Amino acid sequence: MSLILKNQYLIGLSLSIQLIIAFFIGLYFPYLFLIAIVLIIHLLFIHYSFPQKNNRKEEVKNILYLGLNLIFAYIIGLSISVMESNSKYNFGLILLPLLVLFIFVVVDKNFRENISYKKNESLENNPLTSKRLSIEFENKKYIFKNNSLILFAIGTPLVSYLIYLFFDLQANYWLHEIVVKQTVYLLNLFFNMGAEAIYNPIGNYHWSFIIPGKSSIYFETFCTGIQAICVFAGLILFIPHSQDKETNRNIIWRKAKSLIVSSIIFYVVNIIRMLIQIYLYYIGYPWESIHVSISAASSFIAAIIILLLHKWIPEFIISIIYSGTLIKEKLKSKDSSE
Repeated sequence: MSLILKNQYLIGLSLSIQLIIAFFIGLYFPYLFLIAIVLIIHLLFIHYSFPQKNNRKEEVKNILYLGLNLIFAYIIGLSISVMESNSKYNFGLILLPLLVLFIFVVVDKNFRENISYKKNESLENNPLTSKRLSIEFENKKYIFKNNSLILFAIGTPLVSYLIYLFFDLQANYWLHEIVVKQTVYLLNLFFNMGAEAIYNPIGNYHWSFIIPGKSSIYFETFCTGIQAICVFAGLILFIPHSQDKETNRNIIWRKAKSLIVSSIIFYVVNIIRMLIQIYLYYIGYPWESIHVSISAASSFIAAIIILLLHKWIPEFIISIIYSGTLIKEKLKSKDSSE
């Protein structure tokens, strides 16, 4: 097992070095032939290093996940080279470690899928868990520790709020620039509006929209849509893990996939929301009314993400049911004792 772990970390380290090289190519040497060479080396390394050489479907998935991951690192470096914000280098400092972490999650997933758990390793013969509440769903057993359920209830709102405060720091106003400039580009592309993005690194609002014939619109952290991503990030991080090894074997991968997909959905929806709001403002609607109504309407996307979570992380809903059942049993036992 130690040899497997050693190989796993060496593969993750090698892929991480290639990713960092791609980032610096984008930052200092933005030539397509250079990133093409690194990408080819990256994909060949994945092909010959991963354990699932006979599973073509999984190999294609690995190449897609890690190939896009490397290209994104290149795009981050390329973006920083043309950004204006004083905090633009924090874009790379924050996202690069997350991309490296994603590499290790994918590598870990592939190695774990080659590990088979024996029957006697299940919870059926474990005296510590055999008497505990168990919920079965799709032929899998879900048993949670009480501590993990408490941590889920307390940790989710606390960590979500702390993540939001982190992104609300001026050191992370690079995110403001990305959202504002992408919105302005799309406004001019679709509506030929002549909108501009203005940077003024003084005070609380460093970025603003200039709309022809209208008052300026000042941009704040809440306008990035990061608050929704923070809520679901805290939620996904603290969803309890089942104590059944077979059920729990790919939970980290499922959490990573859910976090990435939900973040992309929220980000895209927020850009669309900004486009609709500013266009309606441009054609004459009052900003106060459209800002509140459209923001509220876009929150329905959260319901779709909940369904997504239930598909990929059924532990979310099941842990809530599990907690309710435990509380109900406690109340019943209390009533019977009285």
